[in-house]
Amino acid sequence: YLTGLPLSSLKMEPALLQSDLQRISNELTMLLLNETAKPVRESGEFHSGLRIDRAFVKEPSAKSTKHVFNVVHETNKLSTASAGKLSENLTKVQESLARLETACGRFAATASDLDQRAKVVQRVLDKQDLITRIVELPRVMQMCVAGGYYEEAVELAEHVRITGDRLIRDISDGVQTLLGSRDDSHAMSAAARSQLVGFVSAIQKQVHAEFEAMVLALCRELGYARSATVAPAQRGSAGQRSSTDIRQNSELSLESKASPLADGGSSYEKSMKRLSQMSKIVAILRNVGIFSETELCLLYLRSRWQAWLLTAESLSGHASSFLDNADSLSTRIGSPSLGIAAPHSLSSHLRRGSDRGPSSSEVAAYLTNYIDSFFSWLAEVDLQYRALFSSKSAIHKPSGAGARPGLGGDPFADLALFSSQRFQSSVLPLLDLVTEASGISSLQVLVATHSRVLSRSGIDFAAPALAQSLRERGFASVVRGVEESTALACQKLADLARDYERLGGEQAWDQLATSTRPSLGLPDTFSVQPSAEPVEFLDCYRVSPVGLLQYPMWAQLLHSFRECLHALRILVLASDSANPASDSANEGLVLLSMVSVVLESELIRTATALASLCQRMFPDSDGSQSPPAAIASERAQQAARDSCVAF
Repeated sequence: YLTGLPLSSLKMEPALLQSDLQRISNELTMLLLNETAKPVRESGEFHSGLRIDRAFVKEPSAKSTKHVFNVVHETNKLSTASAGKLSENLTKVQESLARLETACGRFAATASDLDQRAKVVQRVLDKQDLITRIVELPRVMQMCVAGGYYEEAVELAEHVRITGDRLIRDISDGVQTLLGSRDDSHAMSAAARSQLVGFVSAIQKQVHAEFEAMVLALCRELGYARSATVAPAQRGSAGQRSSTDIRQNSELSLESKASPLADGGSSYEKSMKRLSQMSKIVAILRNVGIFSETELCLLYLRSRWQAWLLTAESLSGHASSFLDNADSLSTRIGSPSLGIAAPHSLSSHLRRGSDRGPSSSEVAAYLTNYIDSFFSWLAEVDLQYRALFSSKSAIHKPSGAGARPGLGGDPFADLALFSSQRFQSSVLPLLDLVTEASGISSLQVLVATHSRVLSRSGIDFAAPALAQSLRERGFASVVRGVEESTALACQKLADLARDYERLGGEQAWDQLATSTRPSLGLPDTFSVQPSAEPVEFLDCYRVSPVGLLQYPMWAQLLHSFRECLHALRILVLASDSANPASDSANEGLVLLSMVSVVLESELIRTATALASLCQRMFPDSDGSQSPPAAIASERAQQAARDSCVAF
């Protein structure tokens, strides 16, 4: 019974039991008095002198009186003993109640702490989706960077930074902002604040690490992934292009194209696509707030320079190892090599396994690829630079004595001047290996076409020197064969004259005319005295040349003149197609005048040597002969006469 009572009822039980005991005791006393008063009622009065109404009191028997008395007596004794035991139990219960009250107090305190924890757990369970998203923020940032969603990654990193800083500040100030709730009834403990601040800081650090990795990836993309380079598989298949192909790919595509030797597709569309990608990357780097505008400009130009070095390495067929170093630009600047093969190693690059050196056509094809790639790279960088950094001033070549273009102005002008100087110092030595007029003319058209495009921005620093060197090489290629053939013919004529005077004309005159030469119908003797002028002297024997190939020396000289005129025609056409009408006429006339002077001088030189030989072999006008000529054979004289006609 007692175990089922509440605590408040247990506290009242001692008083209730005491009143019940008193009531039972009173009832037993009254019962005992009623039983003991029976003999008195028989006499009509109590022992106290009080009289009892006989009608009221029944007369029990003696047996029942004794039984009731004993029962009452025993019951009284039992009640007294039970009351004593109950009093002892009540005392123990009261002591236990004190201990129970203390234990209940401790339980209430513990239950209150557990209740607070249960509320926190319930809040966490209610905000489980939100907490999961917060924990996965670094992974989401990593996925954005890996997938190329850079704008979203920047916004996420900025949101995490601002929100995290505000939350840490609120926690430090004691504001209850856990999980978006505000509960001022209980203050957050210092340990809980420290743990929450550490959690937020850890998320911020992880997101910031992914953010820094994204910035580094964007910086790498500026230099490597968007470079206008020739595919390595196509380095060997790219050949020399004709002037017609170059003219067809001129004005529109060259202003913003990559190398035309790259794999198919529209160069203009690819350039526009690269410009869009560059604009996106630069805009992201500008929005992250890490770089200033000047730093961003220098970073872009540095990446473009690295892209050109990578292109030059791929064109030269050499492995690129310096780009693995982030500080390679400072070590690369000033190096004599610009990624282009040196003259002594070009042979091994073009003709691996061959004992001979590179041919003129091979060097011309290589230089066509290299020059076209450099000027295309410079034009594309200029287009991108003006689009990305429109606030930068335009580049103008300074005028006046001692003025140096590019330096001290726009950073892109400095890069253009620096790269042009390195490019020029690497390309000009290789031009000496180009000896064919076709290769030189194609290079002239290529340089002139690019020069017109680059001159609009004032960055054609390397074009004038390169064009001048190509003009010199073109003139040398035109007259070189004639000069060599003329020198060989004059040397042979001089040897014949010397040997004729010493040996009396028994030499191999087949050097002048073979034994199977056709008959030219000349008189047996010359009646005309040789004139002082070699041309007038030879004009006396001018007839229609038949079978000129039967005269080896003059056939070789004829071939050299024909090749000279053919090369001259190619260069004049190239000059006409590469330059405006006002300039091409002047350059063509200068080239024609220079070549005509050389050809005339070489013809006079050969005629002089031939006339000198004939004057020693033929008799004078009075019929007398010099002593060496007296023994000249008829065969030698006929060979000399036929050689004059053939010449």
